[in-house]
Amino acid sequence: MRKLIMLQKYQLHPIYCGLALCFSLPFYVHADDEFDAGFLRQSENAPVVDIRRFNEKNAVLAGHYPAEIFVNNINKGHLQLRFDDTENGISLCLTPELAEILDLQPKAFLQSPSNAICVPVNTAISQVKTEFDTGLLRLNVEIPQALTVQRPRGYISPSRWQDGEPAVFLNYNANHYRYNNGNNTLAQSYLGIRAGANIGSWALRHSGSKNWQKSVDQNQNSHYESTETYLQKDFAAIRGIVTLGDFYTSGELVEGMSLRGLKVASDDRMLPSSMRGYAPIVQGVANSNANVTIRQNGSIIYQTSVPAGAFTITDLYPSGYSGDLVVEITESNGQIRTFTVPFANIAPLIRMGQFRYQTAYGRYRYGSEIYPDNVLQSTLQYGLLNNFTINSGITLHKNYRAELLGASLNTPIGAFSADATFAQSIFDETREKKNGYSLHASYSVNVLSTKTNVTLAAYRYYSKDFYTLRDVIWAKNNDYNLANEALRNSLFSRPKNQYQLSINQNLGEKWGVLYLIGSTYSYWGKSGVRNEYQLSYSNNWKRLNYQIGFSQSVDQERKTRDNSLYLSFSIPLGEQYVSSTFTHNRRYNNAQSSVSGSTGQYNQFNYALSAASNNQNNRSVSANVGYRADVGDYQFSVGQDNQHNRQVSMTASGSVVAHSYGVTLGQTVGDNFAIIHAKGAKGALVTATGMGQTLDYFGNAIVPYTSPYSINYIGIDPTHLPINIEFDSTEQQIVPRANSINLVNFDTKKTTMVLFNVATPKGVILPMATEAKDDKGNLVGYVGQGGVLFANNLTKAKGTLAVSWGLGKNEQCYFDYQVNLDNESETMQIYDVKCK
Repeated sequence: MRKLIMLQKYQLHPIYCGLALCFSLPFYVHADDEFDAGFLRQSENAPVVDIRRFNEKNAVLAGHYPAEIFVNNINKGHLQLRFDDTENGISLCLTPELAEILDLQPKAFLQSPSNAICVPVNTAISQVKTEFDTGLLRLNVEIPQALTVQRPRGYISPSRWQDGEPAVFLNYNANHYRYNNGNNTLAQSYLGIRAGANIGSWALRHSGSKNWQKSVDQNQNSHYESTETYLQKDFAAIRGIVTLGDFYTSGELVEGMSLRGLKVASDDRMLPSSMRGYAPIVQGVANSNANVTIRQNGSIIYQTSVPAGAFTITDLYPSGYSGDLVVEITESNGQIRTFTVPFANIAPLIRMGQFRYQTAYGRYRYGSEIYPDNVLQSTLQYGLLNNFTINSGITLHKNYRAELLGASLNTPIGAFSADATFAQSIFDETREKKNGYSLHASYSVNVLSTKTNVTLAAYRYYSKDFYTLRDVIWAKNNDYNLANEALRNSLFSRPKNQYQLSINQNLGEKWGVLYLIGSTYSYWGKSGVRNEYQLSYSNNWKRLNYQIGFSQSVDQERKTRDNSLYLSFSIPLGEQYVSSTFTHNRRYNNAQSSVSGSTGQYNQFNYALSAASNNQNNRSVSANVGYRADVGDYQFSVGQDNQHNRQVSMTASGSVVAHSYGVTLGQTVGDNFAIIHAKGAKGALVTATGMGQTLDYFGNAIVPYTSPYSINYIGIDPTHLPINIEFDSTEQQIVPRANSINLVNFDTKKTTMVLFNVATPKGVILPMATEAKDDKGNLVGYVGQGGVLFANNLTKAKGTLAVSWGLGKNEQCYFDYQVNLDNESETMQIYDVKCK
């Protein structure tokens, strides 16, 4: 008799179920104790299954098992273990891969590892004790410390670094902003791309952008600007990366610049995690739906649209380590405001005996210009003492030479860094040598007792004859006569003194947080100073969050300082936030209120509605919606005021990745990312991202970020897949090299789901964990509760199965079967059979 039944969709592996029934019972036994197999009887007169092979704790069957490897309780990583049936029973085999991950002294090995034959670990390694936990899939190895190789915590052997797979990707960030005031229409469009291709351990990368601007009286179509194009490869022998092409040098110590040439630089990410050792946060206030553009070193590094009110940008990736960020806010009425966010890194300390280096040579680049001038730049840091680092650097050009010497010191009262740069400049017109110097000091401290974080960076240019390489190259290639000092000061805006201060003070649980950031600039040949600062205080009362702040910025249109005072409130109402912001400056009093929120199981939808007014009788309303999909991020905003100013903006970002299994769309990816492939597993949840991402129709998905030279866990959740889809594993480890694109392949199998209600000759119920094999001796399933045989490994539609619960002839029986082998069907087939 044949029965068909649809089961609830849950993931079930019959082999694991049968084994779990045995292994989940307590095997914590003494030397000669044995487990009573009678516990597995289905009834009083039922036969008893032979479980002698499981009388030892955590006994396993021969085969391969994924496992976490622990040596003396230290996690060494993930590996596929091999267990073979040897003359001494089931033994763990010492493979070359296992020997490598154990990381033992050569004298620990009594026999050489092998893949050809099984070399039992317990006889091949001296004084070793092993225990395989079948429940946790964990191998515990105990061995005398003298036989292990002493490594820093988090060490990963370079032999485990993975090159990844050949692949090509393209990140895109497209933004269109348009406003109309009745008399004029301005449209701004921006397209930024980050593209790359990988072959082996070589990586090709390119970044660039293009801007369009159109209005009634002008049509500006900028050229495509390439910011970076380079070929890169890492080398473990030099603990560094070689770069060839258009790249940026690090401005951590010396003047950061863009070159076309060759760079060799150390990479601290190659160090163990315990031996490893900044982009600033941009905050501002928009009076309407506005466009925010951020520039560094003359190039646009970020552009986005923001709704009215306070905004915070935390996902910047500035190129190099030097160069303040110029933030430009374009309001919906065309007004443009700018302010500067200081970006001055304190040279970090490095551990005693370690070094950090960079050497670069090539032609000088600035923006889209490539100059014929060749430049050599080199830096070196060395940890002389545990708390003292020496910093040095040199920049060479035929008309310029700059040498830096400094040090960083860690003390109980904070971290100090100081350096001096001596520069010699030659201008072609006069051939006169200008010798100058600059002194730089910085200080940073985080006082835990008072919850105070202070960063003070003071750049002091005491010499009026100090110039940068950019000054010299720019003058040389623009034919300026710089004999006149006033002209030099006017062209270069040469700093005389620069002070920057940042304080973040937590006042306690009930008293909020005080934040201050400020900077003062003075220049040679110019009177007065320029001050920019922001002071804010934030706190909450019950569910009400509030912030009050004062800032000073520069209004680009009027070339004056703009002092602004603002007050903001927000309170959650269910899944929504209601907020209000009040802003006062010397020209306007603005009030803005909004309702915002997100929805969806993973908050993938977001929205905001806002209204604003000011004392100039201007009123406006706006709306913003966004959607985070598996294939990208999308934002849309629209607004209008009572002066007939209308605004609309659209933003889209994401990635397109071409790989060996096709083309996959995804979120914006980093230089390191992973591709998941699981054939036939459409809809499986990607656990690595935590954003509700699922495998696409082809069983592919993109994990947008991975960490190089570190263990990354990539997993999927098959809970909502059909029950006839089985996985060999649902989590894997990868250790990517820098810039690698790793393909993580999850092996899947579609099976025919068959249940046999087995009746024995004497009518007794078969014991749980009884094995069933086909006529070739292949295991096809196990007996579960109620004497039901779950056979999901059938390879023939018709045949004979042998059911065995012991070694005697009276402890086994046979039955013939005929089923419909259809692994595309999610229907469970149930048959009643008689075992003879």
